[in-house]
Amino acid sequence: MQFEKLLQQSPEAPGLLLQGNAWGVAEHAVLLREVLGLANAATKGPRYILFGVRRDETNLVYLKLSDNELQLLEAYPDLVSRYVEPRLTVETVAGTANGHLVAALIINSCDNPPYIIKTDASRDLPRGSCWVREGGLCRPAQRADFDRMYQVSSKRQSVTEQNVVQLGIGADPNQKMLTLSLPDASNPPSVQIAARLKREIEAREAARQINIEETGLARLMHARFYGNEKPFAGHGLDTLVQRYKTVVDNYGEQDNYYFFETQAIKLNFSVVNTSQATLLNARISLTLPYAESFRIADQLYGPVDKPISRKESELMGYPAIQRHPKAVQVIVTLSNLEPGSITPVLEQSLRIAVSPELAGKKVALRYLVEASGLARPEEGMLKLAFRSASH
Repeated sequence: MQFEKLLQQSPEAPGLLLQGNAWGVAEHAVLLREVLGLANAATKGPRYILFGVRRDETNLVYLKLSDNELQLLEAYPDLVSRYVEPRLTVETVAGTANGHLVAALIINSCDNPPYIIKTDASRDLPRGSCWVREGGLCRPAQRADFDRMYQVSSKRQSVTEQNVVQLGIGADPNQKMLTLSLPDASNPPSVQIAARLKREIEAREAARQINIEETGLARLMHARFYGNEKPFAGHGLDTLVQRYKTVVDNYGEQDNYYFFETQAIKLNFSVVNTSQATLLNARISLTLPYAESFRIADQLYGPVDKPISRKESELMGYPAIQRHPKAVQVIVTLSNLEPGSITPVLEQSLRIAVSPELAGKKVALRYLVEASGLARPEEGMLKLAFRSASH
């Protein structure tokens, strides 16, 4: 992102705010007010709030962003989603400007004003509040602002009042239900290693009772359980017991690769615009349940010799997962939906670990599609039915 280019804008630019320090939890109402002001401003394109830099009269002053401030920034998109309607696409990015660390809250696609507070945020920012940024200041919206916003909204083409977007499972946008066989995920690496360690511990304990030389037995047991898989190391019984107790922790990465890659359900979706007009700035929200029997991976996982970091997973296109108490949400921006063109929703399929108790059951997923050109957001439900592998 070209932060230097943004900083060349006028101090009164309606789509830019140089904030300086990040807002803390007690200042969330201020953040929401500024987001509303920028989203409702009389300008085009994305809007930006820059952190780590402020303007002192005509000069730029850079401030050091702390790790705590960067963590605060990560929570801002979810906060905006909870309090602002219509829905805004908001993201945070970090980078450098003139050699200094800065960060930005980017507000995309502000083409459906007025944006307002949908539930009380504070005493000074109740439900229905609407603010506008103009001339470098954020102020409450006035009648003239609403007239302008109405004119912008009325110029947008509404394709139809009927449902024109179809979203389905896999490569077929019309597939609303899919039956899947449950993969066998009963033997992850930690279970295999734990079973070997348990047998070795039991054999060592039995040998002690009958005074068999322990080191020789250990070599025999190692050859039996591991073969040439790894070299022999003369661990004592206490060490083996400790390894057994911590095997799940020590083999977490291998288990994740097993559950979320080799034995995972890999789920993608497709969408089609059935109208005759292009839908602009399409945004799709997917809501899936989350339970121990239906776990969605936060990232891609690689084998032990080729691990994948969270950042690498993002670069490979795995979607960001937003977690809630009993559900997860995936939000994807697809730009434009051309008439009749079938588009994959996700660049990388969701990785889902499922348990045997789902056999004979169904899982419901909900979706919401928003785009300029739709008279209203379109929503629907998809279902996954599970059967045991033996059927």
